[in-house]
Amino acid sequence: MSRNIRQAVPRPDREQQRRERGTGKVLITACPSGLYAKRGHAPDSESKCLLAALFGQDRLTAVQTFSPDLHSRIGAVYLGKIKKIVRNLNACFVEIAGGEQCFLHMGGENDAPFLTNRTYDGRLMEGDELPVQIRQEAIKTKQAAVSTRITMQGEFFVLATGTSRPGISRKLGETQKILLRDFLERMKITDQDGLLVQEEGVPLFGLVARTRAGLILEQAAPDCEDVLYGEYERLRRQFTSVFLQGRHRTCYSCLHEAGSALQEALGPFLPDEYEEVVTDLMPIYEELSQLQQQGRFSLEKKQIRLYQDPDFPLYKLYSLETRLVEAMAKTVWLKSGANLVIEQTESLTAIDVNTGKCTLTSGGESGKASSAEVMRRVNLEAAGEVARQLRLRNLSGIIIVDFINLATLAQEEELLQKLREMTEADPVTVQVVDMTPLGLVEITRKKMYPSLREQLGKATVDT
Repeated sequence: MSRNIRQAVPRPDREQQRRERGTGKVLITACPSGLYAKRGHAPDSESKCLLAALFGQDRLTAVQTFSPDLHSRIGAVYLGKIKKIVRNLNACFVEIAGGEQCFLHMGGENDAPFLTNRTYDGRLMEGDELPVQIRQEAIKTKQAAVSTRITMQGEFFVLATGTSRPGISRKLGETQKILLRDFLERMKITDQDGLLVQEEGVPLFGLVARTRAGLILEQAAPDCEDVLYGEYERLRRQFTSVFLQGRHRTCYSCLHEAGSALQEALGPFLPDEYEEVVTDLMPIYEELSQLQQQGRFSLEKKQIRLYQDPDFPLYKLYSLETRLVEAMAKTVWLKSGANLVIEQTESLTAIDVNTGKCTLTSGGESGKASSAEVMRRVNLEAAGEVARQLRLRNLSGIIIVDFINLATLAQEEELLQKLREMTEADPVTVQVVDMTPLGLVEITRKKMYPSLREQLGKATVDT
């Protein structure tokens, strides 16, 4: 008796999309219902969780979850009033819109405040009014943290108070830096002395050219200089309006809004990592089209596509639920049969490299590799996967990797070099510190966004 097996009927439209998976793309869709349940929300919850997933060569590279109704205020600028000064903490509490009290540390990276009610004389007093920018959202019982250093961030440049000398990303080579300096001077952004041309009526401000700015100039696209200068002008206008408006606006006003939830979700993705953005949500498609018209996130050169197939949703087409569960798993298997065991704690992340079911061979006549060579090749493969997992899981802070012991110092140096090369592509700053006498590799990664585990609100899966 034959079994009743339903044969899959190939559909040209879906087959074509599967073939296109190798091209870098960003998918924006509703969080799969299975993950809603794990996060404690119903699929039809009013506060829906959306996700932006970056794919490269059919592999999930990075994920950002967001809610269109609940987005971060980080980067928003308010005209606040100092309510209380705490001398022993060298800090004060600043009230902003809605009567919210924020914590301002009077030191560190903060610049001299721009007071709107009097001339600053080196002192801050209760009742002073000043623009402050939100640096960290309120967490549980801790107030939101604000700073007097006002920054405006774009894809290519960052404008910030405090200095008039432009800075350039350390990740760029000397040739790229020369191209950037020449561009800044030709566009009269800097003067002959290399200092940023200042605006009247605003505090001293400087500029930092990001890695993307050097890369786009090096590519020498026909309109690359127009794109760079356009963003600089937009940031400059936003920056100056904060201080010019601040002189005349009522206290507690919002002088600069933070970006939308969608803009925050697209922020971690580099323009050259994807060629198109696909969504099955009409409101998101419309906002993407607006951002494309504004030239934001280099979307003017991207394909924006609305996917419509109610019988086969976007998250099913790309198996997003399965891929996200794998990205949360405790164990990550490598092609060689070796594996990584990833443990996240409050203070650090520990990654253990194991040979597992490793079946590597030398490829020689004997078909067997020496033990030392197998360990070397497993570690090099693991280094590439560690770099991928750091970004995919949004791991930050201190990361300790326990690689398999190597035979020579030369192999250890080769491993560290490999790890540094693989983490260079990460948009977030990653520092491979060194290998300890116990053979543990120390890594630090700057915390820019919540970890994937925090975003999905669940513990890692033990698989």
